[in-house]
Parts: sequence; C-alpha cells; structure tokens
Amino acid sequence: MYIVCHRSIRIHVRVGAIFTRQTEHGHQRVPAYFSTDVQDIDETQQLDLQSIATDLSSKADHWNARGSGYVLDRITKFVICITKYRPLHGCSYLETPQWLKKKRCVVNVKNTKYSLCFVWSVLSALHPVAHDPNHLSNYRPYQNTLNLSGLNFPMPVKDIPKFEKLNPDISVNVLASGDGEGYVPLHVSKERNRRHHINLFLIEGPERCHHYVWIKSMSRLVAGRTKHEHQTYVCNSCLHPFRTKDVLDRHIPNCERHPPQDVKYPDPDNPKECILEFNKQAARFRLPFYLVCDFESFLSPIPEEDVDVVKATNPIDEHKVCGFACYRVSEYPNTKPTPSCTVDCTLWTNFTSMSLTKVN
Repeated sequence: MYIVCHRSIRIHVRVGAIFTRQTEHGHQRVPAYFSTDVQDIDETQQLDLQSIATDLSSKADHWNARGSGYVLDRITKFVICITKYRPLHGCSYLETPQWLKKKRCVVNVKNTKYSLCFVWSVLSALHPVAHDPNHLSNYRPYQNTLNLSGLNFPMPVKDIPKFEKLNPDISVNVLASGDGEGYVPLHVSKERNRRHHINLFLIEGPERCHHYVWIKSMSRLVAGRTKHEHQTYVCNSCLHPFRTKDVLDRHIPNCERHPPQDVKYPDPDNPKECILEFNKQAARFRLPFYLVCDFESFLSPIPEEDVDVVKATNPIDEHKVCGFACYRVSEYPNTKPTPSCTVDCTLWTNFTSMSLTKVN
C-alpha cells in the first residue's frame, strides 16, 4: 500500500440519481446527474463538507424546477474526484531569464527570505526609483500602504481579484511565457479605470516555482512585433502595439468585447503565411457522375431496463432506419439520372448486402 501526499489538491463530487413521479400515463423514472463546484485544498484551506452538501442540494432543486412531483428514488453513483493541484503562485526569488533581461523591460525585486514577491512587485510599480530598482530596501517603507487582509502568500493568480477588491485604486494584469513564442495573459483585470494599473510577469522556475516581476515597459516587452523603432502603446488584452495613444484608445472598446488573447500576425516577408491562394487544381473539374443518398429513420423509445444510469449520458430514444433513397446525377446524356428509390424498414436488414448496381 502506497500513501501519496500532495501540498495542494482539488476535490469535487459527482452524483448520479434516479427521480420518479406518478403521471396519468403511469410511473415515470428519470435519471439525473450532478457535479459540485471544485474546492482547492491546501495547508490553509480545509475541505468544506457543508458547502458540498449545500451545492448538491441547490443543484437538485434547480433540476427539479423543470417539472413538479419528482421524488428522489435512489442514489446510483457517488464519486469523490481528487486530483493533484499545483497552483500558479509566486515564491521567494528567481533570477530574470536572460531573454527577458535583454529587453530591459522588468524590475525584479530581490527577495530571498519571504514569499512576498507579488507585494514587492506591486510596490516597485507604485513607487519607482531611478537607481537600483531591484533592491528591496527601496520599498520596505511602503509595505504597510497596501491592504493585504485575509490574503495568502505566495499569492495565487486566482486571488488577485481579492487584492483588487481590498485596494480599490489598483488594477493588476499578469502575463507569462507561452509554450512557444509569445505570451499568455493569466489574468486581465476587469477594472478598467483605476488610478494605478500594473502589469506583472510570472517567471517559471524549477519544480514549477513561480516569481512575480513588474513589467515597467510593455513597449519593450513586445518590441519584436513591430518595426517601429520608438515607444509604442500596447493593448493589455491582445498585446498588440500601436504607434499612437489615440489609435490605442479607439482600439480598446472593440478589443474588450473579446476574451484576452495573444494575437500572432502572419509574417509579411513569408509568402506562405501572408498569401492565400487556390492550389486544388483537381477540384476545378466536375465529377462525371455522383450519387446522392438519404436515410430515413424513426425514433423508438429505449426500454427502461436497458438504460445504463451509471454512464454520464442518458440515451432516451434510438434511431431505427425505415428506408433510404439513392439518386445518381450525371451531366452526360448517355447516363440519365435514375429516379429515386426507397425501401421500407422490412428490407433494411438486406441493405448491407445490396450493391449500387442493384439499386440502379
């Protein structure tokens, strides 16, 4: 027997049940399936059994709202799903990757003792300094200016909205490196018009350790996306650089209607990427003839004893073929189109042995 311990796990419950009610047509049995919301469990957050029970009760009440008279007959399945969870959060300190250091676009406050890299990154943005911006001593006097009540550190990305709620004049976006080129927006703030907006970059280290740094220049971060040699104005949602702020201001209302994304445009110097051309030469010629087929079927209820209520899907009716039609189309005069032909359901068992020549 092996016991595996994880620092963080995710738990949710799946339940299958049978509801019954009496109708004028007889006794009706209907299967139902429910799944609770996911709970994250770690050293600071324990499993909330009452929340699971309340969630299941609420989902059952919502399902029962579709019709009156349903009564829970029995529970057919109760599964507790437990998965390993490694949340994205900051740690103490990671060196800036060389590719990012060359851009000279971030401030990485050196913090080796406490897991407060999120706090120091935010303070470095709120109180920028001209000399030695990576030194922690520059920001210690401002540590108590932020409201951190009830927050856990290292700071998970999912808890950033809590930080924004506690600090109503600050909004925060978080980016990370993509699988290949480009960047991934991990969190885009819903607060658009706050006094201080801060862009952070989440650096990934060994053993999935992460570290926040402040992006002091979005223009330098995405400089490779434009040939413009001066400062650009970058959209926080799609990360596209614009030459003037007026163009960016006109772009933002349209961009905010879509989910945050990293847009990659075709390379104008590569014809294979930026030119779309027709190359299916064989598709220019019509086929000498082709067959148009159609099937007809009717719905037959599945007997209740044949329903497997353990599965996640519930089959109710079965399609049974009652006939088919096959029509030959040709533009050649010596091959006239055939009239449509059909068969009834009694001939369906012999359909698999039929050939097209027999249909014609």
